[in-house]
Amino acid sequence: MEIIKETVKEVVLAVFPIALVIVVLQFSVIHLPMDMFLLFLSGLGMVTFGLILFLLGVHSGLLPVGEMIGSSLPKTGKVWIVLLFSFILGFAITVAEPDVWVLAGYVDTASGGIIPRSSLILTVAVGLAIFVTLSMVRIITGLSINYFLIAGYIVIFAIIFHPASDAYFVPISFDAGGVTTGPMAVPFILAFGVGIASVLKSKTSSQDGFGLVALASIGPVLAVLVLGIIYDIPEDVVLEQADGGYTFLGTLGEVAIALTPLILFFIFFQFYMLKLEAAKLGRLFFGILLTWIGMTFFLHGVHVGFQPAGTEMGTILGGMPNKWIIIPIGIVLGFVATFAEPAVRVLIQEVEKVTSGSIPQKVMLLTISIGVALSIGLAMARIIYGIDLIYLVLPGYIIALTLIFFTSREFTSIAFDAGGVATGPMTVTFVVAIALGFSDKLEDSNPLIEGFGMISLVALTPILSVLILGIIYGAKDD
Repeated sequence: MEIIKETVKEVVLAVFPIALVIVVLQFSVIHLPMDMFLLFLSGLGMVTFGLILFLLGVHSGLLPVGEMIGSSLPKTGKVWIVLLFSFILGFAITVAEPDVWVLAGYVDTASGGIIPRSSLILTVAVGLAIFVTLSMVRIITGLSINYFLIAGYIVIFAIIFHPASDAYFVPISFDAGGVTTGPMAVPFILAFGVGIASVLKSKTSSQDGFGLVALASIGPVLAVLVLGIIYDIPEDVVLEQADGGYTFLGTLGEVAIALTPLILFFIFFQFYMLKLEAAKLGRLFFGILLTWIGMTFFLHGVHVGFQPAGTEMGTILGGMPNKWIIIPIGIVLGFVATFAEPAVRVLIQEVEKVTSGSIPQKVMLLTISIGVALSIGLAMARIIYGIDLIYLVLPGYIIALTLIFFTSREFTSIAFDAGGVATGPMTVTFVVAIALGFSDKLEDSNPLIEGFGMISLVALTPILSVLILGIIYGAKDD
């Protein structure tokens, strides 16, 4: 019962503040058509209800499954088996990640169907699977995460500046790296990694607890950039409007297909390794059932409520004479979304624990919230003034990769993991829709280039914040 109360509180705290801001904007600045606004409210209800069921299902079903599989693999004594199943598991968990589905749906719409949703989901899944496997190599070998991070980002920027690279895919690729750290993938990958590390009993186990997500999110960026070399996008792509063709039963079927690889994976382990009792097996499958229903409500709420209302809101703002107004709106939305984000609360608690209270939770919460608020404001300014995303993320990551030499490995791992915690469901599902609608309304703007990239800037801010705090903590400690 306690976990239900905590989950409801967690979701309401994450959704309510940003919803309140949007309601205030509706009656003061935006004035959506009433039927569209009611559609947003119905979507809000479905997203909230769906997230509650989804998180309850993840905690009672998928997390124990991830930890049990993670702890059983090393007992085989064969490294290749650990790596093979790490790849399969990384692929399966990404296909089931709701944030990835939402981003892929937006890309499908913004590209006029040229980049199909299924292609992007499968590409992101392969990229994440490869880097989850590399993360296991790091845990087994005990190599520093710094080597993997530096090598990964060097390859990323080498591909971006390669003549064959497609500019359309740069913002999408960085956003793909951000959404893979969603409510499904993060807890499952961490549980899987903790299970493996607990059996290996690595001497660096305290550091192995972090960094898995950081490395995993590099893979989708690389994979989508490679996809950009394959696809040829014409310059005159037009943003499609959501056509309302989504049905609840259709979404139910799509989610069932998304969860099938994970369920088959679990059944395989149940027969050959886990051999759980019927009662425990029943509880786990009930959790998976909750995940299925919750994810369906979440995605359906995004399809029928958030996407059309958010796009329309962005279109209205883009048609106003004072277009700069979207910058302060983005700043306010970014601040309230981050300040209430449960994953951020978990992160700041962890940092306070690691630093023995030297960095108070309040200081870090304000630091990250203000940083994310400014990054969304910057993302909106980027759309208005047509600033190339690479001019923002390249200096950002160069600074981040330089700072890792001045802080501890533990802070480095926490910082890059933190990059994903600020990209909560409201940012991915609603604020991106506003950015796409706004970008589409501007004459010299392309939604595929300027409309995406916001998630990457949001993900970069906590990395820089935590690294700087790590340096401050290190100086105090000396």
